Amino acid sequence: MNQANLRDTAKVMYSNIMIGMFGSFISAAFLVFGFSSQNTFSLKLIWFLAMSALILVRILDSLYWYFKLRNSEFDGQAALNRIVLGAIATALLWSVFSVGFYDTMGTSEFAATLAILCSLAGGSNSILSGHRLAAVLFVILLLAPVSSMAIFSDIDDHLYLGILGLMFCVAIAISGLRAANLMIDTINLRNENSHLVATMHDELAQVDDVHHQLTDAYERLNEANNSLEKEVERRTAEIRALSSLDPLTQLYNRAAFIEQLQKTAKASINRGHSIALLFIDLNGFKKINDTLGHKVGDAVLVEIASRLRAFATDYKAGRWGGDEFLMLLPYANHETAMSVANALLARISQPLDVMSNQLHLTATIGVAMLPEHTKNETELIQLADFAMFEQKKLHLSEPRMFTHDLFQSLKHVENLRDGLQEAIDKKQLYVCYQPIVCCKSKIPWSFEALLRWDFNGDLVNPDIFIPLAEQSGLIHDIGAWVLNRACIDASQWQHSPNASVSVNVSIIQLMDDDFIHILDKALKTSKLPPQRLHLEITESMFADNKGKVRAQLDAIKARDVQVSIDDFGTGYSSLSQLQTLNFDTVKIDRSFVQNIDEGGEAIIKATMFIANQFGSQTVAEGIETELEAQRMDEMGVDYLQGFLFAKPMRNDDLRIWVEKLNSQVISIN
Repeated sequence: MNQANLRDTAKVMYSNIMIGMFGSFISAAFLVFGFSSQNTFSLKLIWFLAMSALILVRILDSLYWYFKLRNSEFDGQAALNRIVLGAIATALLWSVFSVGFYDTMGTSEFAATLAILCSLAGGSNSILSGHRLAAVLFVILLLAPVSSMAIFSDIDDHLYLGILGLMFCVAIAISGLRAANLMIDTINLRNENSHLVATMHDELAQVDDVHHQLTDAYERLNEANNSLEKEVERRTAEIRALSSLDPLTQLYNRAAFIEQLQKTAKASINRGHSIALLFIDLNGFKKINDTLGHKVGDAVLVEIASRLRAFATDYKAGRWGGDEFLMLLPYANHETAMSVANALLARISQPLDVMSNQLHLTATIGVAMLPEHTKNETELIQLADFAMFEQKKLHLSEPRMFTHDLFQSLKHVENLRDGLQEAIDKKQLYVCYQPIVCCKSKIPWSFEALLRWDFNGDLVNPDIFIPLAEQSGLIHDIGAWVLNRACIDASQWQHSPNASVSVNVSIIQLMDDDFIHILDKALKTSKLPPQRLHLEITESMFADNKGKVRAQLDAIKARDVQVSIDDFGTGYSSLSQLQTLNFDTVKIDRSFVQNIDEGGEAIIKATMFIANQFGSQTVAEGIETELEAQRMDEMGVDYLQGFLFAKPMRNDDLRIWVEKLNSQVISIN
C-alpha cells in the first residue's frame, strides 16, 4: 500500500477513535462501579485506572494527529501502527478484565460484560475498518477468551451466553474483515480515480493545446493562401530568427551570441564605452537532471532562461551549453556589472515551482570587462569563465570579477604544476630531517623526513606543492621517491644506528593498491629494519574509506613498520574508530602546545589519556621554548619535536648536528 492510501486509511480510522474511546470509558466505568464488591473493587479500580490511562494516551495521539499531522504529508504507516497498537492494547485490557474477574461474576454481571464486549466488537467494524488484521484481532481478543471460559463452565446460563459470544465473535470478525476489505478497496479506488482524473486533465490540456496549435496553423495557412509572398517573407525571417535561438530556452545560441558580442564590442570600442560579460554556471542542476529526469531539467532551464531574460536587453543573453549561460551588459562599469550579477544571483536562488516540484538552485557568476581586461571577444568569454571557475572552487556565493592578479596566479600555479613533473629528474626535490628527541634525556629517538622543493632557486612551500602533487597524481611518484630516499638515508646513519625515520603518507598514497608493494620495495632496497620506519598518517584520513584504511594499516603493521597518527585532535576520528586501528604513536598538534593556556592543556591531557589507554607513545610537536618542553615533561609526554632542538636539516647537516650533540653529552658526563 502506498503512502497516499496509508494516509487516507489513517484519516478514516482516526476520525472514529474519539467515539470509540468515549464508549470504552463509559463501559469500563459502568462495569467497575455498577457491579462493585468489596473483594474485587480494589483490583477493578486498578484495572479502571489502567484503562483510563490507555484511553487518555489514545485520545492524545488522536489530538496530535488532528492538530499536527492531519493536513501534512505524514508517515501513514507509522500512524496506522499507533492506531493498531492502541486498539490491540485496549482489547487486551478488556480481555484481562473479563477473564480475570470471570470467576467472581454473577450471571447478570457476566451478561452485562459480554453485552458490552459485543457492543465494542461491533463498533470496531467502523473504527478499525481500514486494517484487516486489527479488525479481526480486536474482536477475537475481546470475545474469544471469556466466551471460551463460559462454554467450559458449570453454569448453564454462562454456557449459552458463551456460545452466543463465540458465534457473535465469528460473525463480527467476518463482518470486520469484509468491512476492512471494502474500506481498503474504496480508498485504493478513490486514489486511483484521483490519479486518473489528474491524468485526464493533463491529456485534455494537451489535446486543447494541440487544438490551439492546429487552429493557429489553419489560420496561418489561410493567411498564406491570401498573401503567399508575404507569408514566404515572414517564414524566411522566422527561420532566420530560429537559427539564432536555442530551441529550448529561446535565448541566443552560442554562434548567435558570439556574433552579437562582436557587434556590441566593436560599437562600444568605437564610442569609448566598456561592456561587461557575465558567465553563469548553475549549481545543483546535474542532481536535478539525474534524480527527476530530463523533462524536469529542461523545464528548469526554461524557467532560469526566463529569469535571465528579465535582466537582459534586446535578447543579449545566451545559452553557452548545458547549464551555462552568458549575459552581455553594454555600457556597464564595475559597479553596474557586480550589481546586476548580485541581483541575478538573488533571482536565480528564489524557489522554482516546476512540474509539482519545489526546487532550489544557486549559481556561480564570473565577470570580465572589455576593453579593460581584453579587446578580444573570444578571450573575454574565457576570462569570465575562468573567474567563475575559480569562484566555484572556493564554494563562494558572491560573483567574482576577473583580475590580472587572478590570471597571474593561474599562470604561476600552472608553472609550478609543470615544474613539479620534472622536479625528481632535475634533482630539485630533497629531504630534510627534523629530530624527535626523548623528553627526559633529549637524545634523538627518530627523525622526521620533510620534503623540500628548490624550483629554479625559489623554495616552494610544501603547503603549496603537496596539494598540487595530489591533484595532478604526481604524489604517487614523489611519495615513493621520498619513502625510498628516507629509508636509504636512515639505513646509513652510523651516528644514530638505532634511531627511526618518520615519513608522512598522504591519503592518496595510502589508498593506492600498489602502496604496500612500494613499501616492501623500499625496505628491501635499503635493508632498513622495518621497526625503524615510522609512517605518519593524518587523523583526517579516518573520516572516509574506513575499511580500506584499516586494511592498509593492518598490512603495514604486519611488516613490523610503526604507525603514527599525526595532527591528533584536529580531525574527526572517534574512539570507536581508533580502537579498531593499529597505531604506535600519537603526535600532538603544535596548535595545542602553542595555546596550552587557552584550552590546549585540556586537549593534551585528553590525548595523553587516550594514548595511554591504547598503549601508544606520544610526541608533542612545535616545541619552541624551554618552558613548553618542561610543561610537556610534567604532563608525561614521551617525545618532543620543534625548533627548540633543531630545524629541519639536510642529511649531511644532520650528521654534524648529532655529532655535536654527542660531544656535548660526553663533555657533560
